Amino acid sequence: MGYVVEIDPFNPTSTPMKRTALGRCKHENAEVVLSADGRVVVYMGDDECGEFLYRFISAKKYTAGGDNRNLLEGGDLYAAKFHDHGKGEWLPLTPTSTGMVSKAEICILTRQAASAVGATTMDRPEWVAANPHKAEAYCALANNKNRGKKPNKGGDETPVGGPNPRAKNKYGQVVRWRPMGGDHGALKFAWDLFVMAGNPTVHSDAFAGSPNITAANMFNSPDSIHFDTRGILWIQTDGKTSNSGDFAGMGNNQMLAADTNTGEIRRFMVGPNECEITGLTWSPDQRTMFVGIQHPGDEGGSHFPEGGEAVPRSCIIAVWRDDGGVIG
Repeated sequence: MGYVVEIDPFNPTSTPMKRTALGRCKHENAEVVLSADGRVVVYMGDDECGEFLYRFISAKKYTAGGDNRNLLEGGDLYAAKFHDHGKGEWLPLTPTSTGMVSKAEICILTRQAASAVGATTMDRPEWVAANPHKAEAYCALANNKNRGKKPNKGGDETPVGGPNPRAKNKYGQVVRWRPMGGDHGALKFAWDLFVMAGNPTVHSDAFAGSPNITAANMFNSPDSIHFDTRGILWIQTDGKTSNSGDFAGMGNNQMLAADTNTGEIRRFMVGPNECEITGLTWSPDQRTMFVGIQHPGDEGGSHFPEGGEAVPRSCIIAVWRDDGGVIG
């Protein structure tokens, strides 16, 4: 029903907790970091054309080794406002700012609350990933066929500009923001676009993508993003796989590795037909990578992973180097 649910993987008998204080929307993930004063900060995207990017900050502080089980039970929600000049701010969603009667109403009607404060309508905010080595975060904006064409479902306008610079955006982009003072709890931030996906073999305008997109690494619809321990950003896609027209040469959905310092992006792997690549984690020694392969053959064009005439199945695959080294 649109809520984040927290489980304890180390206690299989524990009761899953629905964290309603994090708001109600089409959550893609919940990226957890700490503010400078020790409060829990959770970044969240709402996967719908023209919806919003959110932040939650806990009321209580994290204590190392302490009982932190219920830090997500109470706190404050914010929605992101991006200005065209590379600056932005987190708008608090309170009864006063939204005109709603209570925090409970805000946690149920979260989209309406963000609309009320004038947050920025985004091109399908998907996963958020925070850099483990510096105070910055990234959000995958998958695409938005309605950008500059019609309002979102709540009636908010979707003008072209800021982090959503292309009308009828078919390729998507990844936006990056750096909180002021290096504090994820700060109200203001600076932002830029780390990459604009596109096809330089078909287009010579904005739909060719940003300068770090080439014929060798082009992709569309960034969805799931993750940082490894070294600070490499991994981008997974869930987009068009027709390999024709505007998507000629892109092939199937894929996973790419990005150096966020230089902007270089390299294709790492390509999935089976008609799948989405989503979900990523590593063994503790960083020598095995676990990748999610979702709905292969959803249009009848694959029998992955068994082959032959077998029914295609979603699964997790393991990836490792032949020499047993660290993946990178």
